[in-house]
Amino acid sequence: MPIPSHLQTLLRLFAAHGERAYPVGGCVRDTLMGIPPHDWDVAVTTTPERTVSLCEGAGFRTIPTGIKHGTVTVLTPHSGDPMDRAGGYDLIECTTCRTEGCYSDGRRPDGVTFTGRISDDLSRRDFTVNAMAFDFPEDGGPPVVLDLFGGQQDMKKRLIRAVGDPDTRFGEDGLRLMRAVRFAVKLDFNLEPHTRDAVIRRAGGLARISRERISDELQKILTSPRPETGVAMLTELGLMPYVLPQGISPHGVGELSALPADFSLRMACLLWGLDEDRLRVNLAGLKLPTAVSKKIQILARPTLLPSQLTPRKAREWRHALGEQAVPALEVRLAASGEARGALSRLLELVRASEAREEPVRIGDLAIDGNDLIALGFKPGRLLQDIFCELLEVVWDCPEKNTREELLREALRRRE
Repeated sequence: MPIPSHLQTLLRLFAAHGERAYPVGGCVRDTLMGIPPHDWDVAVTTTPERTVSLCEGAGFRTIPTGIKHGTVTVLTPHSGDPMDRAGGYDLIECTTCRTEGCYSDGRRPDGVTFTGRISDDLSRRDFTVNAMAFDFPEDGGPPVVLDLFGGQQDMKKRLIRAVGDPDTRFGEDGLRLMRAVRFAVKLDFNLEPHTRDAVIRRAGGLARISRERISDELQKILTSPRPETGVAMLTELGLMPYVLPQGISPHGVGELSALPADFSLRMACLLWGLDEDRLRVNLAGLKLPTAVSKKIQILARPTLLPSQLTPRKAREWRHALGEQAVPALEVRLAASGEARGALSRLLELVRASEAREEPVRIGDLAIDGNDLIALGFKPGRLLQDIFCELLEVVWDCPEKNTREELLREALRRRE
């Protein structure tokens, strides 16, 4: 199994001191599926303080990311040398094997108890496919998969199944309701029937989850390979009212997967055509960065299409929508169900205009205010009007965007 050498260095460090360290969770699942893990999480038998002591004693740098809950982040250089400060490195979260207390707020455990037993760590996880670990024998043999809850069997059946009682798992942390959907669409799995029924029963648990955490899961679902399936599942399972309380586009889901895996584009497609109030409430509830929210609002708005499909109209479209000129049409094609011929033709013209870097704004003109003042124009409204007229000229004929041609046009208008 392709375990990175710098991770092996870290695992050997724990073994050399009589402790155990187990790669655990999603990295095990992905490795078994032949998918390169995005990151590696490690369950350790040491207390967090002992983890820091061992790693820093060997030269590794550490960050007390969540030391109260047993998590220490270790900076592991790719070279395998703990003292290497020049090369690249990975952040590996080392979390003490533990049990968890009650989840009285439905979001996080009231407390944890460090046990040092990997079985305890696996039993507290959400789904069976995420509740496996690699155990590296002390004799240096190949790693053994620790699978106490049938994760490998569920992978073969392509199922997302809760560890233990699904109502208990979802009652502990309501975000797991969305995580079930996210893993299903990411891995192209189905929800195991009892797990699915529990999601429906426990849907209201999302109301106790922060909007930021819900937003993060929604982004992962929409940028997955099967975003339409994800949205359908959120709707069918009764989760959507807690995610987007004002609903989705009156045109339906549209063709989300036809768009690049970009959250802003796919979110705009999902919300395309909602009235301004409903759109604003949905976006405000997701606590998105202001720039992202504004971009989605622009892309989700049904801007009036030009009556003619000409190169000039394409330049005007670029002037009106700026950097979002092409994305707005891509979203509209995926979302609206309008006649594709006209939209596709306009998109073709707009892309061609962008490729030729045709001037569409006053700032693109080959002259500026100083040039016109030198010709005798007075600063003020008249000067602005002249620039608007010159812009109209280059919209009609981009080839006229030269200093000589525009000065000649300006003089003609002064006369």
